Formats: sequence, C-alpha cells, structure tokens
Amino acid sequence: MSGIRPDPLDALDPDQRSSVAERPLPRRKLGRGITWLLIGLRVYVLLAVPIVVYAFLHALRHGG
Repeated sequence: MSGIRPDPLDALDPDQRSSVAERPLPRRKLGRGITWLLIGLRVYVLLAVPIVVYAFLHALRHGG
C-alpha cells in the first residue's frame, strides 16, 4: 500500500454528503492560552487595519 487512505465521504450518496456538510460542528473548548492568543490576534487586527487603510489612502493622495 502506498499510504493513501480513501476518503470515507466517497462512500456516501450526494444527498447524504450534503446533509453531512450542512450539519454544524460543536464549539471547541479552548484552553486559556489559546483564548488569550486569539484575543491578542483580534486586537492586533483591529489596530493594524486602520493603519493600513490610512497608509493606502495617504499614498493615493500624495502619489507615494
């Protein structure tokens, strides 16, 4: 064997596959470290986006 395993979803009919895909997944329990990491990432994005927009608009106005 080459180590490639078949996808179990290939055995399903198309309507069975779509019903599996539409079922929502449960929320994952995250540890304290991952939660803080994600909060820090959110803060970083909230700070970085306005800076990038300002730099873009500044470059458009001043031909930079």
